[in-house]
Amino acid sequence: MNYPKPEQDFSPIHSLIIRGVTSQVIMEAVNSRLFDALEIKPGSVKELAESLEFDELKLRAMLDLLEACNLVQSADGRFSNTHLATEYLVSTSPLYQGLALGLTMDFCSMVSREMGGLLRGETSKSDDTDAKWAAHDAMEGTAQESLSSGLHETAYAVSTLPGFDDFRIMGDLGGNHGNYTMSLLDLNPKMHGVILDLPHVAPLSEERCKEKGYGDRISSVGLDMREDELPQKNFDLIFASHVLYSCRGNLKPLLQKIAKSIRSGGWFCANHYAKSGSPMSAHTIASLEVLTIFAGDFSHFIEPDELEAELRECGFGDFRRSWSDSSKGILLVSAQKI
Repeated sequence: MNYPKPEQDFSPIHSLIIRGVTSQVIMEAVNSRLFDALEIKPGSVKELAESLEFDELKLRAMLDLLEACNLVQSADGRFSNTHLATEYLVSTSPLYQGLALGLTMDFCSMVSREMGGLLRGETSKSDDTDAKWAAHDAMEGTAQESLSSGLHETAYAVSTLPGFDDFRIMGDLGGNHGNYTMSLLDLNPKMHGVILDLPHVAPLSEERCKEKGYGDRISSVGLDMREDELPQKNFDLIFASHVLYSCRGNLKPLLQKIAKSIRSGGWFCANHYAKSGSPMSAHTIASLEVLTIFAGDFSHFIEPDELEAELRECGFGDFRRSWSDSSKGILLVSAQKI
């Protein structure tokens, strides 16, 4: 056979395909409580295999991959969790990310499974996504993700806005789990929060906050921000995290609604991914965009210059920027209604 001799190195493509199994291995380790077992007691491959009823050879391969990902470590033949795994992957940790990872994995799997049809525009998943936000695991998964995505830094940045201590009512647009509302209310004990979310989501959001001890300070209003007007409550603050992108192709009408609902001198804060100055790799940015656009949205990124220009046309000024999660490229843009 007279095959041509390769001129290019194919190994980078091959490596990408092979490494695709990594996310599934991490998810299986979480679901099987492997990290929980290692947190209770480090063990050898044999001990862990017997305890978890795993095949010893396959478990060893899994542990080797997890060690390459800096999630487990070994010494004298015994494996234990790294600090990274202890903080995020042990189910009893207050910062546990198991449901968040599962939510992301399911979304990635859906896009991958239906990519051909989605690419041809034969179907859209935006309506399905809206329906899933009321599911318990989806709400708790997004709540978990907020804990690892700059929740504390975001709340602190908002609390430094001029007049924050005098704020009495805030709206959390697409507030879902309510973690941002509860965190901001902790920083201002005189403020009341209103979660503004889809009609089938808002009551569950309010109930979750009630269970967390905020029953007398947080209420909810069911609406679709893309179609409905926002309540005219003269909000001191309207906060939006990872929701504006759903209107990314036609953002100005929503910003006009927001402006009508905020009192003069009040603030709007938008917390979203930004490409400008982002530390995320070009590969990660492009991958996130594939997931977002194939699922039916315009983009997951909102550039601050563009957002501020549209806010200025809607009567806002005194713009402020801060990275709420610098490692993930999540930027908080704040603007005051003039």
